[in-house]
Amino acid sequence: MYSSQEDTVNLALQNKLFEKNEWKALLHYDNSFKVTDKKFLASKDLSLENELIFTIKALYDLPSHYQNTNKHAQCKFPARFLFITHELNISKDDFPQVKCQDLYTYEQKAPADKISLIYVSENVKNPSSMMGHTFLKFSGKNSTDREVAHAITFYTIIESANPLTLIYQNTISGMKGMFALQPYKKIKDNYLKKENRNVWEYQLSLSEYRKNLIYYHAWELKDIKMKYYFTSYNCATVIYNMLSLANPKIYEDKKIWITPLDNVKFLYKYDLIKNTQLLPSDTWLIKMLEDTNNEVNATKNFDKMIYDISQYKSPKNIPNERQIELGYTKRDNEDYMKLSFLPASHNLNDYNREYFGESELKIAYLSVLINDTNIELDEFTLYGMKSYMPYSSLTHDLSYQFELAAKKEYTENMKYADTLKIDGGIGVDFLLFNDINIYTIFNGGIGYNSKDKTHVFFNPQIGVMIYELLNMKSLVYFEPYYINNNHIYDKYILQQNIFIHKNYTLYFNLEQIESSKSFANYEFGLKYLF
Repeated sequence: MYSSQEDTVNLALQNKLFEKNEWKALLHYDNSFKVTDKKFLASKDLSLENELIFTIKALYDLPSHYQNTNKHAQCKFPARFLFITHELNISKDDFPQVKCQDLYTYEQKAPADKISLIYVSENVKNPSSMMGHTFLKFSGKNSTDREVAHAITFYTIIESANPLTLIYQNTISGMKGMFALQPYKKIKDNYLKKENRNVWEYQLSLSEYRKNLIYYHAWELKDIKMKYYFTSYNCATVIYNMLSLANPKIYEDKKIWITPLDNVKFLYKYDLIKNTQLLPSDTWLIKMLEDTNNEVNATKNFDKMIYDISQYKSPKNIPNERQIELGYTKRDNEDYMKLSFLPASHNLNDYNREYFGESELKIAYLSVLINDTNIELDEFTLYGMKSYMPYSSLTHDLSYQFELAAKKEYTENMKYADTLKIDGGIGVDFLLFNDINIYTIFNGGIGYNSKDKTHVFFNPQIGVMIYELLNMKSLVYFEPYYINNNHIYDKYILQQNIFIHKNYTLYFNLEQIESSKSFANYEFGLKYLF
């Protein structure tokens, strides 16, 4: 004889289960329901409270009412079932007994004796992987006593190279999100061997309850229609919700934009790591050995190809990926206060030693100039990337950059104008003494402004980046600028950064322009990373 449906509903409401972070994470709720597939929700009038009420009522449905009991709420929502019974301290035996054959098969074939967070290193040359990737790994012995491992991933496939289409899909329509359970080895080998990206495995330290909550929630996402957005609902936000089941405090640790790297840092912050292993790509391993002159203490397990390099580059040491800058600038003989915001991810003049080579990734970067009379747009970069990978005789790496932006640029008659531009380039970078990068990039593109109208431009660069004593970094480069084959000016840039704290940087930038007349622009200020 099972308990009263009404009693359980009343008890759940008295305990306000709908306000608990685990319940919000199970529903992927963040001020709104991010997953609205009817197969994922029990109620029609959506609210956290209604969803709890209707879920409990559905858990009490008699199995005889279903032609296929796999569609019963106990079979569809085992994580919610576990959460409700655990929080209310009631037994599952108090509910109707339902045979969930599909769920049983899942338990037999894809066990989760261990759950790991997997972090795959960034690839800024590929928009779909420009900030890295995180997913979960379930491993254990299946019903035949064989060790198996599965990857639980949420991803999308970019089907268009048109930037405007990507912007529309990312912000308005969304892209088709796919949640999949696949053999882990296949996924791992693809990242390591085909994409040359590192794979970090973080085995989670979990109670049996927390582990089952995550394990069963993965089942609840099976065959659910989900929209993928680069900025608001992606691989990182799905994993963020699942990690919130491991520690509900994570749900309250909200960011403007959850990134894969944030998920790694959550593990350290909330002490969720049991052990860590790095599976390096061949390219990464070669560069590591070159970078350290073979002095890194690396142990190698030849059977499993696992390297434990505890004192080398690590995602946990990468600086935070959001930035605010406040400074003063003198631009074109005008004085301004400059305010900049980068929601993701990092600049070329940041502390980038935890990456191989130097890189920049700017997504939705906004900079404005303010004085007594005006507030002007200085720059809005929708997407900008620079990847300066040191050339090696073994890996033959080239360097790349691309930018889609609106920013102030000099026109043919040397007047500042708001310019829409798309540009990109290719070049080569050389690393000297681990502290000095010398690079050259052949860059050009198409721009539009009110003075030059639609025009082509060419702006190659040659420069040097230097990490100095006292936590400083300098970037010096020369850039001639051509519009429609006309040489407009030469630019000499010095950027000096002092890393006074891992979250604070003092900066000074000097820009010398040589044209029909010579003049200088400069700025200085403080950058805060969070």
